[in-house]
Amino acid sequence: MRSIVLRSVMPAAARVPLAPLLSALVLTSVPAALIAQPANPFTAVSRWSPPPLPAGKKPITQDTYDEWRTISGASLSNDGKWVAYTVSPVVGEGALIVRATSGGTEYANIGRGYTGRPQLQPSADSAAQFSAAPAQFSADSRFVVFTIYPSRADVERARARRGAPQPRSSMGILSVADGSVRLVLNVRSFRLARNGGRYLAYQLEDTTAAARPAGAPGQNGAPAPAGPRRDYGTTLVLRDLAAGTETRIEGVTSYTFDENEQSLGYTVTTRDGVGNGAFVRALGTGVVTTLISGAATYRGFTFDRAGKQVAFVSDVNDSTPRPRFSVYHAGLQPAKGKPVAARRLVAPTDAPAGLLVADRGQLAFTREGNALIFAFSNVPADSIPADSLADKAIYDLWHWKDAQIMPQQKVTANRDRNRTYTALYTLAANTWTQLANDSLRVIISDNGRTVLGLNSLEYAIPQFWGEGATDAYLLNPLTGARMLVAKQLDGQVQLSPGANYVTWFEKGQWVAYATATGKKVVLTDKLPVKFQDEEFDSPDVPPPYGMAGWTEGDKRVLVYDRFDVWEVDPAGVVAARNLTDGEGRRAGVTFRVIDLDREDPFLDTRTPLLLRAVDTLTKSSGFWRDQIGAETRPEKIIMADRNFGGLQKARHAEQYLLTQSTYREFPDLWTGSSIAATTKISNANPQDAEYPRGSVELVSWLNSDGVPLRGLVYKPENFDASRQYPMVVYYYEKLTDGLHNYQAPSGRNTVNPLVYNALGYVVFMPDIVYTDGQPGPSAAKAIIPGVQALIRQGYVDPKRIGITGQSWGGYQSAYLITVTNMFAAAVPNATVVNMTSAYGGIRWQSGLARTFQYEHTQSRIGGSLWQYPERFVENSPLFRLDRVTTPVLFMANDNDGAVPWYQGIEFYVAMRRLQKEAYMVVYNGDEHNPTKRANQKDIDKKMQEFFAVKLQGAEPPLWMVRGIPFLEKGRDQVKMTPQPARAATPAGGSGGK
Repeated sequence: MRSIVLRSVMPAAARVPLAPLLSALVLTSVPAALIAQPANPFTAVSRWSPPPLPAGKKPITQDTYDEWRTISGASLSNDGKWVAYTVSPVVGEGALIVRATSGGTEYANIGRGYTGRPQLQPSADSAAQFSAAPAQFSADSRFVVFTIYPSRADVERARARRGAPQPRSSMGILSVADGSVRLVLNVRSFRLARNGGRYLAYQLEDTTAAARPAGAPGQNGAPAPAGPRRDYGTTLVLRDLAAGTETRIEGVTSYTFDENEQSLGYTVTTRDGVGNGAFVRALGTGVVTTLISGAATYRGFTFDRAGKQVAFVSDVNDSTPRPRFSVYHAGLQPAKGKPVAARRLVAPTDAPAGLLVADRGQLAFTREGNALIFAFSNVPADSIPADSLADKAIYDLWHWKDAQIMPQQKVTANRDRNRTYTALYTLAANTWTQLANDSLRVIISDNGRTVLGLNSLEYAIPQFWGEGATDAYLLNPLTGARMLVAKQLDGQVQLSPGANYVTWFEKGQWVAYATATGKKVVLTDKLPVKFQDEEFDSPDVPPPYGMAGWTEGDKRVLVYDRFDVWEVDPAGVVAARNLTDGEGRRAGVTFRVIDLDREDPFLDTRTPLLLRAVDTLTKSSGFWRDQIGAETRPEKIIMADRNFGGLQKARHAEQYLLTQSTYREFPDLWTGSSIAATTKISNANPQDAEYPRGSVELVSWLNSDGVPLRGLVYKPENFDASRQYPMVVYYYEKLTDGLHNYQAPSGRNTVNPLVYNALGYVVFMPDIVYTDGQPGPSAAKAIIPGVQALIRQGYVDPKRIGITGQSWGGYQSAYLITVTNMFAAAVPNATVVNMTSAYGGIRWQSGLARTFQYEHTQSRIGGSLWQYPERFVENSPLFRLDRVTTPVLFMANDNDGAVPWYQGIEFYVAMRRLQKEAYMVVYNGDEHNPTKRANQKDIDKKMQEFFAVKLQGAEPPLWMVRGIPFLEKGRDQVKMTPQPARAATPAGGSGGK
């Protein structure tokens, strides 16, 4: 891919301060034909015919989008001999593929059911977006276990029949020895142990649950026991994978293996009360040990890492309507002569006033197994009867000293209602301590002896405008006593994995605080580089580049500058050294550490340190190696003009799996015993070759302040430099890092360069740099010279240029059309047009006020409305819409949780009042970015149609000619039965005889 330097055609005289720029840009290098608004908006340009499709290529349509497949859940077996992954189309049935890493053995097209499910209802909740669970290898690498979802036909049939039971999932067990698959119907969940590989446990669905309400008699006809409502269990099956034998256990509510596959722990709650309890089954002998028994709800069953002790919570022997839980513990290796049994560590009466032991809170042993982390929760408040407020005042009170404003309280209400407070039971001391509360969150060390407490509540109100902070404390795990570490810290505060240091970033430097001595050391102030973002262009404190990890015993910590990795002594005794020897800064390559062993909290100093590298100029990427604690230079493993990603290593073998992509190559899977020599083993989208795919190149120019900028230019296949093409410009701060990203055909409220190239457009994505207080002019000073430089190349028609952006990019578009008329069409989606009103608005999805965004982050005003009223007005497109001659189409959804919908209304009302051509599309109930699949495709279609009319001279669609009246809403989406023609009625007549 070529990198081209474009000479900006903006004259030096145009590089002027902000005020002259606002007026000067309007007449800069703009053809006279574009200055006046055409009388007929649909004949602004003559008909332009895109070049014919390349020979043998198919046109890209919206139906094409749904065919494209993705790879998900790729993983290596522990022995490195097999790879398993799922291939799913955007819409349709997915398949599991299991492939040998050497040789040609492949078990392909194993159906996984309807994995490519479009979202049918608008919702920002990620739970609404279906995602297939990854297949799992057994620890001995001999089997692959995976969920098989219902077919597309079954899902759609159930959806069409309201109230019908949902189809059930199944489970597949594949043997890698011969590819045979065993199918098990109606499986709710399954578990495999981390080590071992002999056993599989899976839980069946209760297929009679829909017909039997909770509290109904059991299967034997016995009445359900009185007392609290229970969560009843279903059948658990324990399968010996090699032998094929199975053991069934009834009424299981929860289950888990220990890591080393020595035991299966499970809890039972049956409807007839028979056999209830918590149990451990020794897998080697089949002996079942009862830890506790009785009718109860049991939850959170967990082993420690060694598999020698268990814990759970239960309300056994509690008969109150609102059950109260206790924390139970059992050692699985008791003293000689004593039986294994659970003992109660924390009873309901032990809980602090107003709290209960949380039945769904965290329950886990510390990494070293010497303490148990559990949680308390608030006593649920009595709910207000539904009709009790019918004749009462119903209101919200917004108090000026509320830690959270009311919209944020509403968003977090469910979380706050179910809030839990971390506590720690120290086993050797036989005592527990509540560590967290309403204002304090905690981080507990692996050995349970050091606790870091973080308190942000004091700064909750300044956080409203982006100036929050955190106080850090060390807590005594036995008493809860606090010792202040530091106050008013900005940014993340961390506890080292060995708990010897608390670290944070302050005043541009990394700081370490020794937990044993209280000594504070500034670690990086003597080093000749910056450790905070050198390119940061927002009115706030630049963030650090980050921390890479710690060596064993917390002896060294690795931190990043812009390019290199530094090895630092957290005690401040040994001088820091540049681990990568400055190679990154010399070559313009960014090095970042890759830790392939996520189980070990420390970086291994005995093996080479693996680095991912990205060339900041060419965007090529690759992998290098270096050595912690050794005076060695970094060694290149592989570097290429492509995007390497997803690197993983087999747990017990020197076998690697990764993806490689370019704009033209899908990120398929590659594997090999060396990162430098891998073989492609997947081909998810062979149909790619059937469709046109152009090229992408980096271009450079100077903005009007003389700052070098770069951008991406996407050109159609069979590009002819002697022709002039229409061009669509799309932006969002900086996009050039995506040079080597593969583009699948898709469509929503953004520009897909592959699709727009196929429609005959050149696509330009310029980078933008910002000056505080001038977000709009900064965009103009970056984008306009870049566009002019491309016009100068001769292949862009200056009368056929459109611009578009989403959200912040939408704002840039709305601003640009107020300072220049060089664009023939604009699509500023989800845009702010009035910063004065948006400043006081709410981001409804989070409940946060928008003030922080303007004062400190993306909107870049740099202060409040009262400090800089002129900046708010000067950067607001609304106050200059009278200058606009560019037709606009824009989307403003009425459930947008990021940009207030009324910003779209202000835009529309102003354009209508000024009699400017404008079309506003509102997807009812949808979000900032449309989530419903049909809405995504509709805005994609409308954008294509709008640009076709304005940039190619196409005939306008009916929605542009006459709109869609409310009484006809939805008729364009369905096929209606033709109605008989009505007789014409004279104006003013009754229609009667």
